[in-house]
Amino acid sequence: MSKQAEKERRVAYFHIPFCETYCLFCGFYQNAYNPREEERYINSLIRELEMVADAPAIKTHPFHAVYLGGGTPTSLSATNLLRLLKAINNALPLANDCEITVEGRIHHFSDEKLFACLEGGANRLSLGVQSFNTLVRRKMGRVHPEEEIIERLKYINGLDQAVIVIDLIYGLPYQSMEVWEKDVKQYIDLGIDGVDLYQLNIYKGGRLEQAEKEGLIPPPAQIPMQADMFARGVDIMKQARYIRLSMSHWAKTTRERNIYNILARGGRVCVPFGSGAGGWLQGYFFYQDNKLEGYYHRVERGEKPIALCMKWPEYNDLFRDIVGEIDWKGTCNLRATGEVYGLDLERIFSPLLEQWERVGLIKMDNGWMDLTLAGEFWHVNVCQGLIDYFMLAKREIKGG
Repeated sequence: MSKQAEKERRVAYFHIPFCETYCLFCGFYQNAYNPREEERYINSLIRELEMVADAPAIKTHPFHAVYLGGGTPTSLSATNLLRLLKAINNALPLANDCEITVEGRIHHFSDEKLFACLEGGANRLSLGVQSFNTLVRRKMGRVHPEEEIIERLKYINGLDQAVIVIDLIYGLPYQSMEVWEKDVKQYIDLGIDGVDLYQLNIYKGGRLEQAEKEGLIPPPAQIPMQADMFARGVDIMKQARYIRLSMSHWAKTTRERNIYNILARGGRVCVPFGSGAGGWLQGYFFYQDNKLEGYYHRVERGEKPIALCMKWPEYNDLFRDIVGEIDWKGTCNLRATGEVYGLDLERIFSPLLEQWERVGLIKMDNGWMDLTLAGEFWHVNVCQGLIDYFMLAKREIKGG
């Protein structure tokens, strides 16, 4: 942080590692919410922020997006939400059109907390719905029934004070294709600004996997069914003429920009704050201490609480550009990207590209690799496949 940062669009991430409930499908749970712990944590988080505010890498140029994630940021009190947001505005050089997102859920997101977010400058609220269906929700550990979720979203959206986006997950136990279609159409009926249509991730050793093994819930949808659900979601959104901002994210109008996710997933600079936060800067990846006591002690000693630091691999910028373009647009100009790095990517990747085109994952067009609908469903695997194959090919070239 003692070096001036290059002038590029960048983001800051603030981690709130507390949840009031432990959802069955979640792989990010860290700590149960405790009001006394909250106070100490926010004091330390603001101290960490103020400690580095004058560092050259921080004050060099503006941040274009700030994201409060977790965990559940809306589990914080209204007072601490406002304190943290005001501290961010005071300490960081924010672009005048900076996207400031508070992530959370409807549960315990009172009017007092809502208006604290707005007063603190939050202009985007990302609320995890996952499914509107009451049975699906309650089996996954979500508290409120469908009717309450819909009414609350109508109220928040009706204020017209911030961009409202929600998450929906396909492939959940108890979720048929009919339930999934109803979820997506309910989102459209609400007129909310944006939505993420996410594939269910089953974390090895997680509570969802364990509950299935013990026969407490039916199996989640298998890959063929998930693929059909993905295709149906894409079809519904296209029929409604929504704007696609990434492989999983859609917007009703240009009011929703999805800046944080586009930049972060594209590997742009992300400065992390808080216990368990991750980010990257000056060619290094950082992960901060995820144990609260360790985090507190490091901050009290005036240290940035880094638990892990790793230098990016040699070709990270290339991988960042490829992955960012694919996730954002579902395509990648391999010819043009290769020219930037002095590489013939079409030749290097030719065995993969020929195989993927043969099985219907991509179509090649004058240097462009365009994903088909099937390729869009598998886009994470496509990206990782390109990275893995490139590293294999480069080792063979160097070895030869």
